[in-house]
Amino acid sequence: MDTEVRKIQKKCLEILDIVDGICHKYGIKYSLCGGSVVGAYLHNACLPWDDDIDLMMTRDNYNCFIQVAKSELPEGFSIHNYQTGTDFDTPFTKIMNDHTTIVQQDGCVSGVFLDITVYDRIPTNFLASMSTFLWKVSQVVMIGKVEPTNLQQRLRNLMLSTVFRSKRLYLKFFQLVVELSSKSSSKYTYSELFGAYANTTRFAPEIFENYVMVRFEEREYMIVRDMYEYLHTRYNRTDFREPKEKQFAPHYQYVNFELPYKEYLSKSKRE
Repeated sequence: MDTEVRKIQKKCLEILDIVDGICHKYGIKYSLCGGSVVGAYLHNACLPWDDDIDLMMTRDNYNCFIQVAKSELPEGFSIHNYQTGTDFDTPFTKIMNDHTTIVQQDGCVSGVFLDITVYDRIPTNFLASMSTFLWKVSQVVMIGKVEPTNLQQRLRNLMLSTVFRSKRLYLKFFQLVVELSSKSSSKYTYSELFGAYANTTRFAPEIFENYVMVRFEEREYMIVRDMYEYLHTRYNRTDFREPKEKQFAPHYQYVNFELPYKEYLSKSKRE
């Protein structure tokens, strides 16, 4: 019998098949990402406790996907990020099954989703420091206001109420600067400036410029050719197996495979 986590994985695999089809149609390169790469590397499948599937793309591929996804996604599936709508302002992209509901540990409500993170080219000259500074500002903007207990936190809240009052506008500005600076140098690395996690780890260009197909969940999907080097750089270790205490579903507190998430939200407001 399928566990609830396994049912989530199957819904995520349905979304992955859709994204994979769009990418093949338009010649867009992508790779499994994060824990999904660990699963591919160790088991050629999702990690048994992993309750989502993650993908990653370089900026050019990501922008191309964003441009075509809305018209290519079938009925009942939708794309969300700070560029495409007003209901989710994540710095990365979520592809959702609109006919389902998942409530994450932080209380965020959506359909069962697949995340797509963009990796940008970061020059190894002085512009790298500027990108890192803007990334640090983005972390403040995304977290938002805090309970003020000192002058620094009051100033932070003031800036968030004035200069940085719109997450979307700041992220669009940040994206523009990063894209312009990426063209300034022939020496560069790749970094997850717009990701779900707070890190600016630098990846060697070779990692994101070579791809292969890998067997994953009895299907073939695209992945960075050097899985080991990607994982080694991302996690800064050589053994990617998690100890027992970390083998748990990290994201959700409630899931319903029959209830559209917008209906769940509407019902919650009435109650």
